[in-house]
Amino acid sequence: MPGHLEKRNKGSWTIVIETGRDPATGKRKRLYQAFKGTKKEAEKEMARLITEIEKGTYIDPSDMTFGQFATMWLDDYGKLKLAPTTYRRYKQIIDLRVVPWLGQIQLDKLKPIHLQQFYKKIIEGGRLDGREGQLSAGSIIYHQRVIHRILEAAYKQELIHRNVADLVELPLPEDDDEKEQVAILNSDQIKELEASLNSGQYYTLVFVGIRTGLRRGELLGLQWRDIDFDKGKLSVRRSLSYTKEKGIFTKLPKNKKSRRTIDISPEVINVLRKHRTKQKEKFLSKGIIQSENHYIFCQNDGQPLHPDTISSWFPKYLEDIGLPKLKFHCLRHTHASLLLSTGVDIKYISDRLGHSSIRITYDIYSHLIPEKEKEAVNKLEELLKN
Repeated sequence: MPGHLEKRNKGSWTIVIETGRDPATGKRKRLYQAFKGTKKEAEKEMARLITEIEKGTYIDPSDMTFGQFATMWLDDYGKLKLAPTTYRRYKQIIDLRVVPWLGQIQLDKLKPIHLQQFYKKIIEGGRLDGREGQLSAGSIIYHQRVIHRILEAAYKQELIHRNVADLVELPLPEDDDEKEQVAILNSDQIKELEASLNSGQYYTLVFVGIRTGLRRGELLGLQWRDIDFDKGKLSVRRSLSYTKEKGIFTKLPKNKKSRRTIDISPEVINVLRKHRTKQKEKFLSKGIIQSENHYIFCQNDGQPLHPDTISSWFPKYLEDIGLPKLKFHCLRHTHASLLLSTGVDIKYISDRLGHSSIRITYDIYSHLIPEKEKEAVNKLEELLKN
């Protein structure tokens, strides 16, 4: 089944697919669909459409429901681009929340009121895991992000005129919203935490995490070859992850911008040098020769640390020493908030954290950003869209 692309303007295409001839008139029948993105992305979308038409599973966009598009997006994009744990969480939300409650609404008929009612339902409803209690503010915010991402994809494919998720404000108390998004440690708590660890097993991991803002998997994926001790540079080249199916495995970082090189302070260099010396001694006692390919944070025999071990240890440890029970990810938020407090440019922070766009940085830390910078971020996003 032949097809071709027609360029409309920069980053915008019309996909044209020959679908046969009208049996009554003998005239050629064509399918036209608008698409926003690169030429390579448009070619992939055209190939997908041709496959669906040939299989008889194609759905005309004008007849597509929100549930159908969400499921299609997850199958076509999510399986390829999302991390395994993220994919499973997205699928659970789409299958058990989005499709049953919003799935029958026509995609181009979805209104802010529908989303407002949806958020109200999940706030009042129970948890998906069967445990008692309501969803946390953080879980509700995660639902919002999933829906926003799906609708943003529909907008880029010109199936809808705007992303209505942008028009809906979550019915959460502001303090709960901010607490869940950016739970952080203050400077006194950081000092108390590091003094308590006192060069113990996870001291260097926490020390580096606070001062680099790396994600858990990125920290655990660091190898000695990723550190340039002379230039004071740290390169993020891989991430460590875990699933029941694969066990512990390495993968590429979350997105293209997550593959980055950042500056690290002399203090971090010094702590890493001491850590490398201690690790070398432990390895030698077990007959292991330390190499540049060894993980910086690993077990005594050189095997990688289990990501879930860190996630379960950290909040319990904080609670044991009398600090707020926060997730390990709070170290990343703490790093960002400390940089923002010094007046560092948000673009620099976004690049350092490896966010795919400034918008993500802004969404997470908006209440910490001065109004003047918020306005600049919004203007930048408008320029990029246009």
